[in-house]
Amino acid sequence: MMKNLLFIESNTTGTGARAMKIAKQLGYQIHFWTVNPQQYKAIVDDNPLELADKVTVIDTYNIDLMKEELERSNVNFDGILAFDDYHLIPAAELTKFLGLKGHNIESLNRVRYKHLTRSYLAEHNFRDFLQPSFHIVNCLEDLIDLKIQFPCVIKPVDDSGSNGVSICQNYNDLESSLLAELQRQHNERGYKLTRKWLIEEFIKGQEFSAEMLYTTGGWKLVSVTKKETYGSHAVECGHVTGPEINPIYDLEERCKKLLDILGLNYGAAHIEFFISGKDLYLVEVNPRLAGDCIPELVEISTGVDMVKHIVLQAIGELTDINIVKQGYAAIKFILPFERGIYTDVRGIDEAQSVKGVKRVSIVQLPFRAESIKSSYQRLGFVIAEGDSMEKAIHFTQTAINMLKWSVVYE
Repeated sequence: MMKNLLFIESNTTGTGARAMKIAKQLGYQIHFWTVNPQQYKAIVDDNPLELADKVTVIDTYNIDLMKEELERSNVNFDGILAFDDYHLIPAAELTKFLGLKGHNIESLNRVRYKHLTRSYLAEHNFRDFLQPSFHIVNCLEDLIDLKIQFPCVIKPVDDSGSNGVSICQNYNDLESSLLAELQRQHNERGYKLTRKWLIEEFIKGQEFSAEMLYTTGGWKLVSVTKKETYGSHAVECGHVTGPEINPIYDLEERCKKLLDILGLNYGAAHIEFFISGKDLYLVEVNPRLAGDCIPELVEISTGVDMVKHIVLQAIGELTDINIVKQGYAAIKFILPFERGIYTDVRGIDEAQSVKGVKRVSIVQLPFRAESIKSSYQRLGFVIAEGDSMEKAIHFTQTAINMLKWSVVYE
C-alpha cells in the first residue's frame, strides 16, 4: 500500500524541499498543495514543484476548502507538514481533522502571533527570558497617547523574513513606518496580514537563536546560532553555529521552561533572543525549524538532521538526538551592493572551490534589486564549515568575494 505525505506549501530556503527528499527516501509519495506555483519558479536548486509526485493548486489559506478536498480525496495521508509561518496553523487544523500527529492549535496560535506571545508571558510574569517594553497598535491614532522611548522597533505581529520590521530613531520614523505598513495588505507569499503591530523597546546587544527539537526526552537544545543583521530593517545577513557559541550556561533549561509555559510539545522551535550585558531578552518564538538554511548549518556542525527528525515526527515516530560532531558552520547572504537589475554572475566555480565551502546558491537571474527591506532582496548565499567560528565565516566571505556581478542600472 502506497504511503503518502502532504506538504502544505514550502519555504524558499530549502528546508521543505529537503524534507520532501527525505520522505521519498523513506518510501513516501509526496503530495504538494500550493495556492500559486509561480512563487516557486525562481528556486533553482531542489524545486518543490519538481520533487513532488503530485501537485494540487488550491487556496492553502482556506482551511475549510482544504478539508473539503481531503474528504473528496481517496488518498490516506500518513502525515501533514508545513515549513513556512503562514501555513503552520492550516496544517495543524488539517492534522487534527484527520486525527494525525500535530501541534496543539491553542498553543500554536499563542506563539504564531507575536503580540499574543508577549502578552501571555507578561501575564504569567515569566522571567527566564526578559521582554522589552511593548505596545500593541492597530492604527495611526493608537500612537497618540503612547509613551515611547526611542529608538524603538515596529514589527507586524504575523509576518516573517524581516518584512515590515523597522528600527525607528524618532516619532517621524515610527509614523512613516506604520503608514507604510497600513498600506500593505498582503505579503510576498499572498498571506493576508493581521492589522496589528508591535512597538517594542530597542534592545542593544548580540542576537542569537536556540535551535530546539521535541524528542523522546522532551525538548532538547541542539545548537545555538549567532546572528548578523543589516540596516534599519534588521535583515538577517549571516549566521554561524558551533559548540562554543552558547552565551549563557543554563540556556537549555530556560528554553525548556519557555516552551513548556507556552504549551508547545511537538516539532521544532527556533527561539530568537538578545544578550544585552548580563540580561537575556526574548525576540520571538517560532514553532518550527529555523529558516535561512540554519538546519543545514546545524547538521554540518553537529551531525543532527533536524529536518529528518521533523519528518519522522509527522508520521508518528518520535526519536531522540545524538550529537556526533563538534564543528562550526556559517552562512553568509549576498546582499545587492547597489540598485539595478542583476543579469549575470561569474566566478561561481571559483567560489565553490574555496576551502571549507559546502554550497553556493544564487537566485534566478535576472533579479531586480531595490532597497534592502527584507530577506526577499538577497541575491543568494554561501555555506562553509571550519574548525572555528572565525574560519567558517572567513571562508564564506572569501567565496563571496570571488563573485563578479553584471548589473543594468535603471
